[in-house]
Amino acid sequence: MCSFAAFLGAFTDIITHHYAIWIYDTEGDNMFAELSDDVSVYIVVVYLFLQWLPAKRTPARMFTYWFIWTAIAITIEWIHIVTGHMSYSGWNIGYSYISDWFLFWLFYKYHKVLDLPRLNRK
Repeated sequence: MCSFAAFLGAFTDIITHHYAIWIYDTEGDNMFAELSDDVSVYIVVVYLFLQWLPAKRTPARMFTYWFIWTAIAITIEWIHIVTGHMSYSGWNIGYSYISDWFLFWLFYKYHKVLDLPRLNRK
């Protein structure tokens, strides 16, 4: 799942490099630096998201868990906007909020599908 997240991050950076719906104002033209940043950030976030899943996954607990993770992600993005490290061009924080909910759901669902210890049980 972490590799999948890194792929999605790199893919969105390649898209936004050509279709600038958001811009990281402090970045240079060093694509290697951008990709290495994606690999480290997205892998760590998804790893922690999956490792800290609640033991009892009731709908209320999962909603709260997703809400907390989405709030953290949006807060980090908001800080980048406020400090001038990022700007939108055809995008907004509402789109990011919806995207984060979808991505966390996607990582969770694929994690359940790819639960290898469960598949190897006899």
